[in-house]
Amino acid sequence: MKAFRFRLESLLNLRTLHRERRLKEYAHAINERQREEELFGVLSARLTKIEIDIAERRAQGISGHDQDIFLASIDHAKAALDRQREVIRTALSEEEHKKASYIEADIAEKTLLRLKERRNEEHLREQESKEEAALEDVIGARYGITLPTEL
Repeated sequence: MKAFRFRLESLLNLRTLHRERRLKEYAHAINERQREEELFGVLSARLTKIEIDIAERRAQGISGHDQDIFLASIDHAKAALDRQREVIRTALSEEEHKKASYIEADIAEKTLLRLKERRNEEHLREQESKEEAALEDVIGARYGITLPTEL
């Protein structure tokens, strides 16, 4: 039986490498977004701590100057949270873009793999029919029998 040779094997290898590269980029984007969300959690906890400190100081009595400082720190923490929300939004958008790119590369590779499988199946069917025809020729020549496929 003749061996199967897929003529687009090098293209398949390139598409596999491309898919793996896109998967790596997608994983990196996921990690980046998760880091940004963790930082958001830290900033949110810091804002909560500042608010608790202010509440404790108010219970004890706080001067106007100290209250202005605390209010400024609350404004600063809220601004940092807003900036971090925007960074997370950007990271999420980048993650979605990388995911779409990965899915596109994955589909391209799978399409080529399916083509390779179909061509291999066609090759096997063709080789089997050739072997059957050769076997029938040998049997017919040896015994002088006309087979139903030869009619």
